[in-house]
This record gives sequence, C-alpha cells and structure tokens, in this order.
Amino acid sequence: MSAHALARRQGQSPIHRLPPELLIDIFVFCSDDPSDDLAPIVLGQVCRYWKDVTYLSPRIWQRIYLYEHHPISLSHDQAQWWIYKAGPLAFDVRVEAHTIDMILPMLSPVLSQMSRLRKCVVAGTHQEEFDFSMYNFDRDRPCLVDELNILVKGVSAIFAADTDSDATEDRPFSNIFRLHGPPDAPPELSMHFSLYALPLASAMKPLAVPSLSITEFSLDVTTDVVRMLNFLRCLPLLETFHFAGWPQDGEPILPGLLHPVRLPKLRILLLRSTCSVRAILAHLDAPALEELYLEHTNVDFELRTDPYVAQHAPAEEGESDDEAHDFSQSPWSDHATGMGLRALLRRARPPLRVLHMDYADMRTKDFRWCFDRLDRLREFRIVGSDMSDRVVAMLAPVRRRPFLSFGLAHPRDGDDARGAWGVRLPALAKLAVWHCQRVSGDALVDALRERTRFTDLAAEEGRTATLESVAIVGCSEFRFEHAQRLAESLGERLRMT
Repeated sequence: MSAHALARRQGQSPIHRLPPELLIDIFVFCSDDPSDDLAPIVLGQVCRYWKDVTYLSPRIWQRIYLYEHHPISLSHDQAQWWIYKAGPLAFDVRVEAHTIDMILPMLSPVLSQMSRLRKCVVAGTHQEEFDFSMYNFDRDRPCLVDELNILVKGVSAIFAADTDSDATEDRPFSNIFRLHGPPDAPPELSMHFSLYALPLASAMKPLAVPSLSITEFSLDVTTDVVRMLNFLRCLPLLETFHFAGWPQDGEPILPGLLHPVRLPKLRILLLRSTCSVRAILAHLDAPALEELYLEHTNVDFELRTDPYVAQHAPAEEGESDDEAHDFSQSPWSDHATGMGLRALLRRARPPLRVLHMDYADMRTKDFRWCFDRLDRLREFRIVGSDMSDRVVAMLAPVRRRPFLSFGLAHPRDGDDARGAWGVRLPALAKLAVWHCQRVSGDALVDALRERTRFTDLAAEEGRTATLESVAIVGCSEFRFEHAQRLAESLGERLRMT
C-alpha cells in the first residue's frame, strides 16, 4: 500500500474502514427495526460509499414498513421501490393502519408482486400475521390471491362503533388471509375485508385478482355504482364478479359520472338484490362473458337511480313502453333489467352461454330483442317471472329473418324447399321454467313441441342444437295433461312437478 493511500485510510473514521460485508450486516440490522424513517434511503444519504452499499445490496431492502399516516402515493412508491431493490430476494411487508379501509389500498402494490412475498404482518386495529413461505403456492403467478371478498358495512357503522365498541357487526373478518382448496393441489388463497366503503380507485394499484365478491351488509348501505365501477377498473384481469346488495333505491345518478369499464377476461357475472342492474350492465365491456346470473332484482316501485330516461336525446333503442302491454308486478325494474342487458349485448357482443333469471324479469320486447341475438346460449333458467305466453311462443320455430343463424324446412311445410324457417336461441340445450304463474300450459306445450320437432331434425343434420333437458316446476297453469302431451315429444328429457 502506498504511503498516500495508507495516510488516507488512517485518516478515516473507523466506520468507513469497515468492509462492505460487515457494513451491509449493520444496515440490515437497522432496516429490520419497524420504523417509518425509511432507513435504507436515510443511510444512503450519508456519503457516496454508504449510498453504493445500500443501493447495491438487496438484503437491506427486504423489510417493507408501510404506515397509514403517510400519503398513500408515498406508500405505493415506497413498496414498489423496495420490492424492486430487494430483487431477486424474498421480502416481508408490515402494514400499520388504524383504519381498516386503508389496509387493502396500502397492500395493493404488494399484491401484484407476491411471487417473492415471504411474510405479511398487519398491525393496528386489525392484528394478523401470515407466513407465505410455509405453503406451496404456485410462485409462477405474480398475484397469489385467487379471490377477494369485500363486505361493505356503510358509513353508519362508524357511528354504531362509536356508541358500542363491542358491536360484533363492526368487527373485521377474523382473518384477512384464508387458505382453501384440495389437499393434493397447491393451496388457493382468498382475502376478506370488512370495510365502511369500497376503496377509491385513486388509492389503489391494479390487482391481478381473478375473482371478486362484494356484499352490502345491511339496508344502511346505499350502493355507490360510480365508486364500484371505478373500483372494478383496478381489477383488469377479473374473471368472476359477484355483487349482492339490497333492493332499495338510491339517489339519481347524474349524467357523465358513469363510464364503461373494460374487463376483457370476465366470464361469470352475478348480480343479486340490487336496483342498480341497468347502471352496472350498461357500463361493463365484457367481451368474454359466458355466464350471467340475475337474482332477486324485481321491485314494485319506480327507480330513481336510473340516469338515462330523461337524459338521453334521442332515447336509446327500446326505451319506449312495451308495445305488448303485458302485465307485470315490477314494470320499472323489468324496464331497467331489459335495457341493461340490451346495452351489455350491444357493447361487448359476449358469447353468453348461460343466463339465469331468478326473480329478475324483463319486458316482452326485451325478451324478443335478446333472444334474437343470443345465438350461443345453451342454458336458460327463469324463476318467478311474469312473462306472458308471448315470450314462450318465441321459443317455437319462426319464419327466417336475417338475425337467425340458419334456415331449414319446417316439417309441416312441404313446399318450403329453400328452408325459410329458423329458431331463436339455436344453441339452447337446457331450459328451466320455475314458478312462472302467468304462463299457460297450452303455450308451453305448443311452443316446446314445435321446437323439439324442428330442432331434433336439425340436430341430426348438425345444423343446430336441440333440447336435452326441460324442467317445468311450480307453474300453476301447467297441469298433468299438459305434461302428458309434452312428454310425447320430450320423453325423459322432461322434468316437472
């Protein structure tokens, strides 16, 4: 060593003469202590030597501490930077939040980088620790969460908690992280949150979660459709979405607040007990949607949340009253459901294969419009509908129109050599009609016998599907003699009570 170099080293303080390996151990010790002082950043600001050591050592960045009192944007930047600097090593995260609603937004940048996540600790109002290293997760996925479940309690629960600190309904789920799945396969992970309101989209980073369930806890919760649709933008890879609310009307939605949400991988959608069916369906762009379940959406009062009728100029196609003037106990929700489904089909043209309508009705004109366009629908189930014989008659063969996918000669029309007949819902294989009290037995027999004769012949030629299963349950006008007549055509394919 030269005399000059030796003199320089002797003039340095002892800390600067430490080898990098020992200095890294010291910095790791400092960074391991839970603190909001951003230790790796602070240490790197002392001198160039320390900055080089901290920036080049992944071990120093393996502990991420996120605090609610920091701006959410700072927490996001911190998490992303720490995860990047810790690569390729595993990392731990600790979230300290006294507001339950902030846990998911604070964790959102971490949830998209879970392939290297080793342990997650939640401190504050909710206490939980989950060690990911103990389980054989599929680490090839950036997000290990298979399902996100959110229970929305509403802001009124805040006041209930202030008056009764032991109120069980205000407590969060016992665990945020839960494991499920078969024992002989990699475990599946779900996350559960009990929140006062859905997170704001501005407070979230995108989540690669395939399944989402949102449940409103009580009548005290008013559905915020705008906030929910904006939240859905944070889950661009969503495949399954379930929403369960309460059949109560909220405040009118002002025009310009709702914008379409594109969910290119959404395959399954369930909406239950909500007056916001139209607002949701009309603003989902789901080109891969295969299964749609509408449950308990009929209401007997006029809806105020519908933002369209008075605002669209000119009115949307189908907005006018139903020309059939068929009876309905829920005319306003029938209108909203029909218009929402029209908008969904018109916007995304999804390959819908399953449609279940359980106490969820439409107008006669909406059934006709949708049946004309659902050429891939294989399963249709309708429960508790006020639909008339006109809707049932739509299942019978009709003279071919441009929207029908094929044309065949009708068995009763010997002069129809060109095949001018067709059927709506040409792929229909399973039909279930439950508790529909305004449908007559004669209408069911006539339509289904004609359809079966027609589609059985067409199926032999490979031109279309035919009915494989028909269930008629609890329809008071469908009697034993009707079942006998229909069984002549359907045989064992018919099930009824």
